[in-house]
Parts: sequence; C-alpha cells; structure tokens
Amino acid sequence: MKIQIKDCFLNGEPACDVRITHPGATVQDYLDALNNFIRENCPPCNGCTACCWERVPLTYPDVAVFLKDRRFGRQFKGVPSALLSFLQQYGYVYVDGPVVDIGLGFKADGSCIFLDTRQNRCSVYPLRPLVCQTYICRRFTRRARELRSLVVNAGMDELVRRWLLESSRCGRPPLIHEGRHPRPRLQDYPPGAFSGRERFAEVRLKEICPPRLWREMYAVPVNGRDRIDSQLKGE
Repeated sequence: MKIQIKDCFLNGEPACDVRITHPGATVQDYLDALNNFIRENCPPCNGCTACCWERVPLTYPDVAVFLKDRRFGRQFKGVPSALLSFLQQYGYVYVDGPVVDIGLGFKADGSCIFLDTRQNRCSVYPLRPLVCQTYICRRFTRRARELRSLVVNAGMDELVRRWLLESSRCGRPPLIHEGRHPRPRLQDYPPGAFSGRERFAEVRLKEICPPRLWREMYAVPVNGRDRIDSQLKGE
C-alpha cells in the first residue's frame, strides 16, 4: 500500500498516525488505507450516528460521486446544471462576505439529510463523502489532523470554484442558503490540486501538502507505539 495508517498512543490514549510510503500516493489511497484501518482496529459502529450530527463539508469529487450514481443521475438528468441542482436540494451553501462554506444539508432536528433515523443508518453509505469516511472515534496525531484538513479544504475550494463557474455559465446568481453580506469572488478560488479532476484517485497528496508536512509523513519512519507516543506526546 502507498499509505500506512499506524496504530499508536497519544498521552496513553489510542490514536492513529499517517505514513506515506510512495511519492505517487493519492487521496483515494489515503481513504482506502483509513477505511481498512477502521475495519481492522475499530469496533463496529452499526447504529451509532455520532458523526451524522456533525457538519459535513463537501469536496468536488464527493459531489461527482453522487452525480455519477444511477439514482442521482436520473434525478438530475436534463437540468441546466446537475451540480447546482444537487447543491440546492441536498447541500447547504453558507457565505460570509467572501468566504464560502459548502456542506451537506441537514434536517430540522440537525441530523444529516441522508440519515435514516428509523434504522440509525446512512441511506447513502457507499457514496458517503470524504469527511464521513475519515471520521474515526479515536485521536489523530497532529500531522494526521493537518493532512485531513488540507485535503478537505482543497477539495471544497474546487467545489466552490465550480459552483461559481456553473452559476456564471447558467446566467444566474450563485445559490446561497444562508449568507452574511455575501460577496463570493472567483479570483479567491484559483485552480488547485483538485482542478480538472473528478476522482480522488487523480489527486496526489504531494500536490496538496506543504513541503514540511510531506517530509514529516514521507520521510519519518514510524517504529512502534512507544516511539510515536514519545514523539507526539501532548499533541
């Protein structure tokens, strides 16, 4: 595998760390490794909805996955913009001045729009966004937290860019569910690592990580729990 998720301890509590073992590792490699780690090291979470009440930021590939699914593809077939229609029905766009935040929508009780409250299960589990896939009931090391944040932010920036471009193409104001003096500008969201890419497998982590973080995750060996606990104590 191009990425290893390492079991470790932080201040005596179970945690996990990330080590990149191949320079071509992608966001999909990261997701695959983390999902494998969760299956092998974490208790089953069937019926637990803890993560379904959190804010769920969306990335552009997240929305692309939904739109390629047969159910959603049929629903938005023939509309001027499938992306804008999806966000209108299932997303929540909040704009504060020039800052844009796009996430999944939520119900009146605050739960995720896709939570089946009768069965306490996600109704779109195979399609769940990156943030949901990387939610884990244990601590992350500092660099693992930083990596997750960078990936989410870069992916959302591309979604915001597409949201603005699609709005302009359709000749309509950007869809906003809630705003405070909204003034989103395309120049604030230039092309980045996710631009022109609809799949996580096309996005290399090295294009997202600053050099310092890349050196930490790619070059620093992880030699066991005790060493990690000592190295990362207090994070």
